[in-house]
Amino acid sequence: MNALKTFAGAALALSIAIGGAQAQVLFWSTQARPVEETQKMRSEVLKTFDGEVDYQVAEDGPWLTRLQAELQAGSGTIGVLGGLHGDFSTVGADLVDLSGVDVGGVKLNEAYKKLGMLGTSEQKYLPWMQATFLMAANKQALQYLPAGTDLNTITYDQLIEWAKNIAEKTGSPKFGFPAGPKGLKHRFFEGFLYPSYTGSMVTKFRSAEAETAWNKFKELWQYTNPNSTSYAFM
Repeated sequence: MNALKTFAGAALALSIAIGGAQAQVLFWSTQARPVEETQKMRSEVLKTFDGEVDYQVAEDGPWLTRLQAELQAGSGTIGVLGGLHGDFSTVGADLVDLSGVDVGGVKLNEAYKKLGMLGTSEQKYLPWMQATFLMAANKQALQYLPAGTDLNTITYDQLIEWAKNIAEKTGSPKFGFPAGPKGLKHRFFEGFLYPSYTGSMVTKFRSAEAETAWNKFKELWQYTNPNSTSYAFM
């Protein structure tokens, strides 16, 4: 079996894996696991693909276990893989070259494309999606905004002050954060908190700037609702 991981052009790359666009293809993914997202992948994202796709999701462990089992057996049903960059570090040699895949008018970020080569001369995967944290607030909370705050350019210091104002004025912390066991807090730290203060998640992982970032989050945490430790999503 040739295991294939593709991001932006999942449907376009199916023929490479299965040799025919009409056969049903198993799209094995660690992403879009919430029921609502899985359904949208099936009914909207893959709807226009001229063929049959069985989009199935799994936790990281089971996802890798099945993939490795099929690779070791030399046969299987997985045709397309969806996952994070790190998911493919141990199976890169088993992924087909996607250099020739036509993604149409989609413009791919060159830096991401280079990452997708996994240190080889072949395009082992194509960028698919990028997670973005969104902050939402109850309209009643707007009255506690620090003076002069622009919601479109709010800073961490202003957010901390806002959360503090809400806690003090209402009698309890109201700021919520997905800090549960399955919450995507790590993506917030990697993609937002660290870059905001250090500009790098790797070279400045241990730095004075990183210490400042963690101290800022510590300040915010004291005004965070205790139930946040059980939230997987908001």
